[in-house]
Amino acid sequence: MIAYDDRMVKSGNNVPSARTESKLTKPVPKKVAVMTGFDARCDRTASKLAERLNLSLVTADTAQPFQYLLVATPNRLELRENHGGMTRPLYVDTTVFERRRSTLNLSRRQPLARAVGPHTHTVVDATAGIGQDTFLLALLGYRVTAIERSAIIVALLQDGLSRAGDLLAGRVDVISGDAREVLPSICPAPDTVYLDPMFPPKRKRSALAKKAVRTLRDLVGNDDDAMELLSVCLRYAANRVVVKRPSYADPLKPAPSTSHEGKLVRYDVYFVKV
Repeated sequence: MIAYDDRMVKSGNNVPSARTESKLTKPVPKKVAVMTGFDARCDRTASKLAERLNLSLVTADTAQPFQYLLVATPNRLELRENHGGMTRPLYVDTTVFERRRSTLNLSRRQPLARAVGPHTHTVVDATAGIGQDTFLLALLGYRVTAIERSAIIVALLQDGLSRAGDLLAGRVDVISGDAREVLPSICPAPDTVYLDPMFPPKRKRSALAKKAVRTLRDLVGNDDDAMELLSVCLRYAANRVVVKRPSYADPLKPAPSTSHEGKLVRYDVYFVKV
């Protein structure tokens, strides 16, 4: 789950290194830097993070040229906008699932679970992003491998996962890389591959997209290669590929095998021909 905090908390966490790097991984935007200046422990974490991600290490006095700042605080890793008034940190918060456990729809009859399939055990989330669907799939009982090609988003995702405790223990693996390259190396093939590319904008907008979506789109782009990725997913899924689409949009690929409608989204299912 993505989260914001209006407070400038002087707080971080050691972030696990990415398990796999890919030559197809999108270059880390130079608009992002890692900021130090909290305490010695956080500064050591920030220094290691900057080296691993090949980002500039800055202080509050030298951060001006950068649009976003990765900040290791005593409690979590945060991504902050560096301009435009008060900074509202963006971070991965898995505790929201624990707090909302009684209201979460974890039934296998809900649209997502029906789309993933009754006999599915393993799922690859090929466009993990900040992990909302990754974590939900894990809570539904699937073993999930999350692939994300933005190293910055991976750092946030891994930090959130490292703080999840027993909630998601042993249910999620994170791979930093491009799914087009990573999927062929996953053995045995996952039962289902889940694909959630950036939603196309509505023709008429009543409001700006949510800040989280705008930030992700700014960092990783519009997923213009979604059709190519879908083709790769269809080659390496053992049973099916599920594509999440907004209700107003056409299927990513015509004539899905079946679809499952939610309130605002639709899950198009493409069965793999053996």
